[in-house]
Amino acid sequence: MQGWSLNSLSATSGTDDFATTFANAVHGGLDKVLGQSGATAVLTHMKMTSNLPDPAEFHKKLLTLFGKEATLSLERAIVRDLVTRLKWALDLLSIEGPFDFNTAMLKIKKGMKA
Repeated sequence: MQGWSLNSLSATSGTDDFATTFANAVHGGLDKVLGQSGATAVLTHMKMTSNLPDPAEFHKKLLTLFGKEATLSLERAIVRDLVTRLKWALDLLSIEGPFDFNTAMLKIKKGMKA
């Protein structure tokens, strides 16, 4: 499985791939909720300081560590950060019903390829 590096935290451009943008958004979203030291501690505990698995695997690890409610808050912050990096409006995701991280990631990934 290919890991996604957190080392490249540059601003997103049209040429950035999803993996890099996702990694940057994870760091940015966790920083906003947990603070930089909290985000670093979480990623270290999850053994993800330099690489991230795919979004579905990341979701499972967050769920194991934080439980349902806290994971939901963290994932919403990550999606907000990702959408902001892409300069999209949140309503472009048009996700109906309860928030689902995997569905949001698939829509964003598909939108980046369009």
